[in-house]
Parts: sequence; structure tokens; C-alpha cells
Amino acid sequence: MKKFKQISSMLLASAMMLSTISAYIATPVKAAFTGSLTTVDSATANGNVVEISFNDGAVKGRITFLEDNIFRYNVDPSGEFGEYADVRGGYPDTAKIQAQPDDSDRYSRPTATVNEADGIIRITNGTTTILFDKDTALMTVKYGDKTVMEESAALALSASSTVQTLVQHDASESNSNLDEQYFGGGTQNGRFVHTGESINIANESKWVDGGVSSPNPFYYTTNGYGVLRNTYRDGVYDFGSTLDGTVTATHNENEFDAYY
Repeated sequence: MKKFKQISSMLLASAMMLSTISAYIATPVKAAFTGSLTTVDSATANGNVVEISFNDGAVKGRITFLEDNIFRYNVDPSGEFGEYADVRGGYPDTAKIQAQPDDSDRYSRPTATVNEADGIIRITNGTTTILFDKDTALMTVKYGDKTVMEESAALALSASSTVQTLVQHDASESNSNLDEQYFGGGTQNGRFVHTGESINIANESKWVDGGVSSPNPFYYTTNGYGVLRNTYRDGVYDFGSTLDGTVTATHNENEFDAYY
């Protein structure tokens, strides 16, 4: 009888183990989206937040208006839209890039509206307008009647990086006698104007000319906008060094998250 109970217990344990394995195998982990945004399916506003669907629902995006001239644009293949950037090694667990959360009362959080006409989705709070071409997923940002920023290639996400590709505006379009000029990136030793150059957003601990001693994932331009990437991951900002008239801003992560 004792032997029979031992055998029965072993059979029960084996059955439970096989059941658990079967359940695990039957529920595969969903792979993160990789590739370029190609189309925009829809955009839906709820207060100051707009939810966007790309690539036949394969990837989700979100725009959050914080002020008339400040918004957050996030494309998260996981669909989680974390409030803060993941903290990497070397930073305290409580580290935050934003001065305050998006729902802070310090922001006015203007209401967003969405309209669609002639293949263009128009998202606006009355002052700032974000346009998406439904057939290409290209984004353009206008402040009033002025186009301040426009993508020349759709946002691209790989397993290890995100790349936004932008147009460099010429002198007739920018607020300068020169073509659009670029600044920022933190302490880029010996460099102030980055037009025609490529800068690393990575701590190289170099205090020599051309080294990076204190990087910052922020840049701004003479055309009237600035971008703060909400990330602790290393990156590279190419302001026309590789391709004249084209800006690429890259960070080593699969999620795109930026404040404009």
C-alpha cells in the first residue's frame, strides 16, 4: 500500500509538471515590434492625451499635451507607456529625467482635438499642431502657422535602438540668416554649435577637446523647437554629418519617448 501511494504521488507530480510545461509552451512571449512605422490607422483624443495606432495595430503611440507649447510623444512597442524612463546601472533607483510627472498641477494640460482630412490626421490644442500622414506615418509639428519640425523618414525601431530622422530647414525657413543650427547635448567639450557634426550622448569621462564629460539627451534649434529624450540609454545625434540636410537622433533602446 505504501509503495502504491509513493507511485501515485510520483504520477501526480509528473502530471502537474507536464501540465505546467504545456501551459507555458502554449503561451509564447510576444516579441517587441521592430521596423519602421509605415501607416497610421487612427488617433483618439481623451482630454489632453491622444492614443495613436500604427501599422494596422502592430504598435501604439501616445501624445500628451502638457502646455500650449509642450507635448510628449511616446511610441512603446510593449504598450505599457511607463511614466518614467528605466534607470540603468550607475544611476540611483529614484532618478527621474522630468522635473514633475505629466499629471502635475503645474501643467495646464490643454485639451486635444483630432481631425482627419485628405489622408492627414491633425492633432492640435489650438496652438501646437501635430500632423501625421496616414500613408507614410511621417510627423510634422507646427506652432501657429510655422512648421518648426518635420520628419524626412518614418520613426524606426529595432530591438536595440530608436531613430528619428528630421529635415534641416534652410535659411528661408528658419529664424536665422543661416540654415537651421543645432545646440545642446550637455557638456560636449570644445563644441557649442553642432550643425554638420555628430555628437555622442554618452559619458566618455573625457575632458579633452571633443570629449564628452557630462552628456544630456536634449538639443534645440534655431527653427523654434527643442527635444528632450526621456531615456538614460546612450545615443548619437547626427546633425547633418552623414547626410547633408538630414538629422538623425538615435538612442539604444526599443521605446521612443521624447518631450518637445
